[in-house]
Amino acid sequence: MMKVGILNVQWLNNMGSVLLAFAVQKKLDQMGIENEVINFMTQKLDDFGEIPSVHKEEKASSLKKIENFNKFRKNHLRLSRDYVGISEVDLMDYDAYILASDTVWTPLRVHDNEAFMFYFEFCKDKPVKKISWAASIGSESKEDLDMMKPILEERLKNFDYISVRERETVEFVQSLTDKKVIHAIDPVLMLDKMDYDELLGNCKNNFGNYIYAYLFDDVDGGYETINKLSSHTDLPVIANVKKLKRIDNLLLDSEDDGPCEMLEKIANADFIITDSFHVMIYAILCKKPFVAYSRVGSSIRLRNMLEDLDLSSKFLLYDEEGFEEILKPIDYGHVFEIIDDWRDSTMEFLTNALND
Repeated sequence: MMKVGILNVQWLNNMGSVLLAFAVQKKLDQMGIENEVINFMTQKLDDFGEIPSVHKEEKASSLKKIENFNKFRKNHLRLSRDYVGISEVDLMDYDAYILASDTVWTPLRVHDNEAFMFYFEFCKDKPVKKISWAASIGSESKEDLDMMKPILEERLKNFDYISVRERETVEFVQSLTDKKVIHAIDPVLMLDKMDYDELLGNCKNNFGNYIYAYLFDDVDGGYETINKLSSHTDLPVIANVKKLKRIDNLLLDSEDDGPCEMLEKIANADFIITDSFHVMIYAILCKKPFVAYSRVGSSIRLRNMLEDLDLSSKFLLYDEEGFEEILKPIDYGHVFEIIDDWRDSTMEFLTNALND
């Protein structure tokens, strides 16, 4: 029986990173394919349970948050043995590898151990299948793409099947390879909401009605929208934001939440305000009213996804106030017609890649 190794940045204490690993694993399980998440880390974790000096845009996590993320990995991911650095990656024994989405082809990291893994340099000469599922460059700047062009042109030769997440990236990547490049759905959106219910367990909503805010960056328009919406609806705010003092009606600081706690808060919220791609995705799966804010230098991910789902009005620049927009109803029937078609085409891609 075929065994698949899943590669992504699941060691990062970020909801999207671990939720992607869960989603890919869950979908492969549903397809009846044996798999595990490769527990690759670029270097040994520090005393706080994080990789030092990596992904510097990530703010340091609290010990409680790290504990919650580690509990999620232990309870909900089937992990391989540890691989720290690249000295032992030749010992990996899989019939196929899936590079599992998000900004795995970031311009920020093209010549290190992470890039060595995420471009399949470690297995390029092995007779195994090498698949990218909804890989993302995460940038649309001409400078970044010009820099990436020769790197991708050479390293895409390592791949047998290629799919990318951002529609605007398809043409660029296709110009660098003779292999067909597919526009694939993000793995987290590939699953139904009920597929995540096992992560919620018997959690009960002890907070009543509330607004959930997750802002990674200091988004001025986001704070304005939070406070205006809270004042208008008289709803308090559960927040995981950089500057809690900017929240007028704070119910709870949720900075220590792990993936399960975050999903629970999104599922039970009345409104969602975020600049996180995967918080937005789960809000859509839960059919919630929401607005999504751009981060400086990384707007393509949210903007392309919302355009693809006919929800472009829900995408706001960092300084836009979104009070009126978040109150406008969403035709989720239409949205899920698009999602279902996208899931079907992605499933066809995966089935062909794994069974060919």
